[in-house]
Amino acid sequence: MTDLQQTYYRQVKNPNPVFTPREGARTLPFCEKLMGKAVGFTETFAFDIASACARANGKRKRKPSVLRRRAIDALLQGMCFYYDPVSNQVHRSITELALDCGLARKNAHGHLAIERAVRAIKSLEEDFGFIVCSPSSDFYNKRCTITLTPRFFEFLGIFPLALTEARLAVLRSGYGD
Repeated sequence: MTDLQQTYYRQVKNPNPVFTPREGARTLPFCEKLMGKAVGFTETFAFDIASACARANGKRKRKPSVLRRRAIDALLQGMCFYYDPVSNQVHRSITELALDCGLARKNAHGHLAIERAVRAIKSLEEDFGFIVCSPSSDFYNKRCTITLTPRFFEFLGIFPLALTEARLAVLRSGYGD
C-alpha cells in the first residue's frame, strides 16, 4: 500500500487536509476530549451507520469518497476545537475553518476558493444531520453560524450529561470573559 503523503491526486491540491489551529489559540478541556473522539470519525463503524441511514432515507446513494471523508475529518477537528458548549455553536466562520484545515485554495483569478469545505459542510448538514448551518442558503456568508446537533454527539458517543457538565464548568470558570 502506498504512503498517504506520496499518493498523487489530480482532483484536489491537498488530498490529506489537517486541522492546525491559529497561533496562540486555546480551547476548553471538553473540546480537547471532543477532538479526541472525532479523530478518524469517518473511518469508524458509527459513520458507516450514519451513511447507511442516509442511504436508507434517500439522501445519499453511497458512502462519501475518500477525499470528502478526509475533508470532513479535518473540519470536524476544527469545529470541535472552536466549539462553545454554552451557546452550542462553533465560533469560526466557514472561510476561517477552511483556512485552518487546509481546504482553501486560490483560484485562477486569485480569489480564495473554499468549495471543498462548503461541500463537506453541506454533506454534514443535509446528508447526515450532524450540524445546522444558518443561514443555510448562503454558505459563503461570513456570518454563517454552525451549530452541532444532538445527533452528532450521539454518534460520537458523548452523553447529554457530559454536555451539561461541560456547560456548567464553562459557566463556573468564566472562560469566555
